[in-house]
Amino acid sequence: MHECKYSVKVDSAAYEKMYEHFRFLARISVLAAERLYAAYEEALRFLEYSPEICPSYISKNETDVDLKFKLFGKRYRIVFEIIDNAVYVYDVQDCRQDMDKSLVD
Repeated sequence: MHECKYSVKVDSAAYEKMYEHFRFLARISVLAAERLYAAYEEALRFLEYSPEICPSYISKNETDVDLKFKLFGKRYRIVFEIIDNAVYVYDVQDCRQDMDKSLVD
């Protein structure tokens, strides 16, 4: 296996937000929650190797930070920034929900 190019660091607020999605989904379907968790982990592994190919994230608020995003699980988005050899995950968004709940906008 190749060595990771990037260290992925998930902000505690983004982690808690995603954990709440897993908990909510598990009440409806444990299998669906497990699939979502597997997709989330796969997306984070992807960010260890190739985050630079992800598209830019356009925030509603003006910022000089170059944010990017990675879609996973059909309707979720990881919003992150690359700084040197690290990927900083700032938000995990359910794309079906109102963006007023965003941690980065």
